[in-house]
Amino acid sequence: MYRSRWKRLSCGGSVLLLGLTFLALAIYDIPADVIDEGVPLYLTLLENSLPIVLNLALVGAGVVLITCRRLSAQSTYVIARWSVLSAVSVSVLLGWVYTLQLLEGVFKPSLLFAHTVTVATLVGLGVGVYDSRRRHHRRQVQVENTKISALFTNTSDCIAEIEFVDRSPIIKSVNPAFERTFGYDEEAVTGESIDELIAPPAARARAAEISQRARAAEQFEESEVFRRTATGELRVFRVQSIPLTAETTVTDGYAVYTDISEEHRYSEQLTLLHETTRDLMGADSTSEVVEMAVDATTEIFRFDFVGVYRYDEAADRLVPESYATDEEALSDPRPIPRGEAVAWTVFETGKSELVRDLEIRSTASDPTSPIGSELLLAIDEWGVLVIGSTATDAFDDADYSLAKILAANVEAALERAEREAQLEEKNERLERFASVISHDLRNPLAVAQGYLDLGRGGDADAFERVESALDRMEQLLDELSTLARQGEEIGALTTVDLGETARAAWEQVATGDADLRVDGSRELQADRNRLQQLLENLFTNAITHGGADLTVIVTPTDEGFAVEDTGDGIEPAERDRIFDSGYTTDASGSGLGLTIVKEIADAHDWAVSVADGDDGGARFAFDVDGRRD
Repeated sequence: MYRSRWKRLSCGGSVLLLGLTFLALAIYDIPADVIDEGVPLYLTLLENSLPIVLNLALVGAGVVLITCRRLSAQSTYVIARWSVLSAVSVSVLLGWVYTLQLLEGVFKPSLLFAHTVTVATLVGLGVGVYDSRRRHHRRQVQVENTKISALFTNTSDCIAEIEFVDRSPIIKSVNPAFERTFGYDEEAVTGESIDELIAPPAARARAAEISQRARAAEQFEESEVFRRTATGELRVFRVQSIPLTAETTVTDGYAVYTDISEEHRYSEQLTLLHETTRDLMGADSTSEVVEMAVDATTEIFRFDFVGVYRYDEAADRLVPESYATDEEALSDPRPIPRGEAVAWTVFETGKSELVRDLEIRSTASDPTSPIGSELLLAIDEWGVLVIGSTATDAFDDADYSLAKILAANVEAALERAEREAQLEEKNERLERFASVISHDLRNPLAVAQGYLDLGRGGDADAFERVESALDRMEQLLDELSTLARQGEEIGALTTVDLGETARAAWEQVATGDADLRVDGSRELQADRNRLQQLLENLFTNAITHGGADLTVIVTPTDEGFAVEDTGDGIEPAERDRIFDSGYTTDASGSGLGLTIVKEIADAHDWAVSVADGDDGGARFAFDVDGRRD
C-alpha cells in the first residue's frame, strides 16, 4: 500500500511540476514583453492565453493523478511516463536546434515551428499506433466476451459466477442451464451462498472444502458431488473450479456443474446387478430365486410394479408368482390367459419387449390399469418378468439392456435351482432304493438261502419257503421299479374322468370281499396312467390294512378328490410318517405303496393330506389346484 501511494505521488508530481514550470514561464512572459520589449499588453495576453490554459490543464492532470483513487498506481505510472518522455523529447529536439541557431547567430522561427510540428506529429503517430492497437485489442476482447457469453448461455453444464465474501462463495450470476437444472431463477440466487443454497446438509463439509480450494485460486475437478435442487431432489454432479486472477474484475472464478446423475445411477445398477447375479446363483429353490428376483429388480429399477409370472400348464395361463408394488391399484395382479396382453406375446415368442406407451397397444391386458409403460422380459419356458411404471416412456435403452441381463440371470438361476432340486430328489430316491435293497431285500434273501440249505438236506417243505421268499423279492423289485418311474417327468396332461379311472384301477387290484363306491365324478387334468397307479396303491393299502367288510369310497371335492375307506384308520401320530419310504405296519409290506402315491401327487403338483374318514377309516384328500409346499 505504501509503495503504491509513493508511486502515485511521484508520477502525478512529475506531471504537476511540468505544468507549473511551463505555467510560470508563460506568466513571466507577459510582463517581460510589456516592460522590456514594449509589446502592447493585449498582444502578449493574446499570445500567452492558450499556453496558460494548456499548462493549467497539465497542472490539473497532475493533481488528478495524485488524488484519483479510481486510477491504479500502474496506470498513473504509465500516463506520467509517456507525458514526461514526450516533454523530454520535445525539449531535447527544440533545445538542440535553438542552441545551434544561437551558435550560428541566425534565429530561424520557421525552422523551430517545423521541428515543433514534426515532434507533435511523431507524438500523434505514436498515440495513433497505440490507439489502433487498443481498438484492435478491444475488438478482440469483445469477440472473446461474445464467445464466452455464448458458451455461458448455451452450454448444457450449469455455471455459477462466484465471488468470495468473508470466505463464503457468493453467487454473482448463473447461466440458463443452472436455472433449468436446479430450478432457481437468477434473481433469486444472486447474492446467496452457493454452498448453503444447493449443498444438502450431509454434503456441507465436503462443499466447504471444495469452496476453500477454489478460494485459493486452485483449478481442479471433483467427481460424484451430491447437490440438491429447488424441489429437494438429490442429483449427482461433476464439479470444476475455474479461478480468475485478473485485477480488473471482482469475480473470483466459476463453478461448473456437469450433471452425471444418469451415469451414476447406471453404475449403481451395474453394481447391484453383479451382486444380484451372485445371490441368485446361491438360491436353493425356484421360489427363492423368484423372490430374490423381485426384490433385486425393485431395488435396481425402482419403478411402480415388478412381477414374475409363471406359466401354469394345467390352466394354460400366466399366473403372478411373486410381485412388489407401492400402488394400491396394482396390489392384486390378475392371471393372464392365453393370447391376452403383451406379456403373453413375450412368453410365446421368447422375445423381450420395451413398451413405451401401453395405451397405443391394442393387446393391453387391462385398460383400467394405471401402468403406462412396461419392460417385459421372457424367462425361457418358465414365464415372464414384468417391470411397469405408471408414467409413459419411463424406460430408456439402458434400462432395457440391464433388464435383459437380469432376466437372463434369473433364467439361469431357475434352471440351476430346478436341476439341483431334481438331482436332490434323485439322490433321495437312490438312498431309498439303497435302503430297501440293503434291508428289505436282504431279509427274504437270507430266508431263501437258509431254506435252500434245508431243502438240499432233504426237507421238501423248505422249497416252498424259498419260493415264498423269492415272490417277496419280486414284489419288492416291482414296487422299486414303479417308484423309480414316478421320479420321471409325467406324460402329457389330458382330461381324465375320475370315476372311470377309479373303476379301472379297482379291476387291477386283488380286492377280495372289499367294495368300491364312486360318489360322483369330475374331470381332472392328469397323466391317466399315473393317476390309475396312484388309485391302485391307495386301494391296495386300504385292503391290506382296513380289515373285514371294507368299503373304499372315491369322492370328487371342490379342491380335487378324496379316497377314504371304512377300515381301522391311521393313528394321528403316524400320519406324518406314512409317506416315508419303507415305513409300514405290515410285516409283509414293502413300505413303498404310499411313497409312490406321494411321488405321483408331487409329479402332478398336487397337495395330499390325511385325515379320518366319515366312518372312522383313513381319508386321503388331494388338492389339484393348490401347489405343494
